Amino acid sequence: MNPSGPIGPIARRVSTKDYVYFEIKKRIIEGILEPNQSINEESLASELNISRTPIREALQRLEIEELVIRLPNGRLKVAPVSVQEVEELFHVRSLLEGLVAREAAIKASDEDIDVLRRLTDQIVKAYEEDRRGDVVHYGSEFHHYLYRISGNRTATKILNQLQDHISRYRRIGPIKHSERSKKAAEEHKEMFEAIVRRDPDLVERLMREHILNSMKAAVRTIREHLQQQETDEDK
Repeated sequence: MNPSGPIGPIARRVSTKDYVYFEIKKRIIEGILEPNQSINEESLASELNISRTPIREALQRLEIEELVIRLPNGRLKVAPVSVQEVEELFHVRSLLEGLVAREAAIKASDEDIDVLRRLTDQIVKAYEEDRRGDVVHYGSEFHHYLYRISGNRTATKILNQLQDHISRYRRIGPIKHSERSKKAAEEHKEMFEAIVRRDPDLVERLMREHILNSMKAAVRTIREHLQQQETDEDK
């Protein structure tokens, strides 16, 4: 088919829309666009070297997902973070991931254990080299591989729906606090060893504790962020 025909421009436009959407979402999740930061469509268009139309469409999608909020004056800003939201997200996540880890421990093949061993080694090595972002990255791969092994589609679907908001908070603790990065590496190693021993009860308990420990780290950092924000506003 001729790419210059009617299909070509449409395909390219969809691709551009998706690129802009994922790029802005990535900046929000990674904290490049900070909580409560005003969003300027013109600046984003200039940075991404693109027209304002796909920027506007991407922001509308992110508004629906509650990663962006619209103020009464019509302006947009990055959604704020809150202790209540992180506690709600991580408590739900701890229950679902505990279930997934239990089922994965029962179903894991020898090949699955080899993959988890490599991921665990990468998590530990990332911590030892103080690559906190990689601790989060490989930790995420570890969790997603457990989703795959478990075969629990309903739990996985719900977790994936929460993932963007969870990722936004999960990055905060391990990256800003080295002690959480160390503990997260140790916790993944303990979970892996429990899976090797085929102990679903222990894996489920360790996973729930791991998620709640991540929540505590995120809550601490969010409180620090909110206190700093109040201090800045008082100046």
